[in-house]
Amino acid sequence: MARPQFFLVAGPNGGGKSTLTFSIRKRFPEVEVIDPDEIAKGITGSFGTVEQAQVAAGKLSIKSVREYIENRSSFLVESTISGSTYLKYAIKAKEAGFRTTFIYIGLESPALSSTRVSERVRLGGHDIPSADLQRRYYRSLENIKSFIKIFESAHIYDNSEHYRWVAGYRNGMIHNVSSNVPRWMLTYLPHLKL
Repeated sequence: MARPQFFLVAGPNGGGKSTLTFSIRKRFPEVEVIDPDEIAKGITGSFGTVEQAQVAAGKLSIKSVREYIENRSSFLVESTISGSTYLKYAIKAKEAGFRTTFIYIGLESPALSSTRVSERVRLGGHDIPSADLQRRYYRSLENIKSFIKIFESAHIYDNSEHYRWVAGYRNGMIHNVSSNVPRWMLTYLPHLKL
C-alpha cells in the first residue's frame, strides 16, 4: 500500500504558492488541497475580504490537516510559515507513516512580495496589509531551517524572476544545490554557498 503524502507549499505572500500547488495537483490528483485563502473566501464570499476571515480560515485549515492525518489521506497545505504550527503536524504525519515534502518558494525582498500582492489585487485577488507582508516575509525565512530539518524531503525555489530550483534536502541534509544560489538566500541558508 502506497504511503500517504503530506505536501507543505510555503513562502512569502505573492511568492507563487498557488501556481505550484496547481502543478502538484495535476501530478497527484489524489492529493486534497487545503488553501486557507480559498477557505476564507468561502467564509466571506469574496477575495476582497479574505483578510477578515484569516483566523477562522486558519482554524478550519488545521482541523482539515488533523482529519487527513487521522484518516491517512494525502493532502497539501499552503502556508507562509510565519509561525511554527505546521512543524507539529509534520511530526505527527511522519509518525503516522506519511511521506512528508516541504517546498519553499522564496522572493528576493518584501518589496517584491508587496508588488506581487498588488498585482494580484489588480487582477481581482485579495490584498494583505503592508505591515503583515513585511512581518511574514522575514519570519518565513527565519523559520525555513526548522522546516527543512523536520520534513523527509525539502525543495527550495527562488521565484524572484521565474521559478528556479535552488536546493534539495533529504532528512534535513543537503542533497543537491544549484550552482547559482540567490545572494539573499545565503543569509538564511549560508550552507548553500559553494
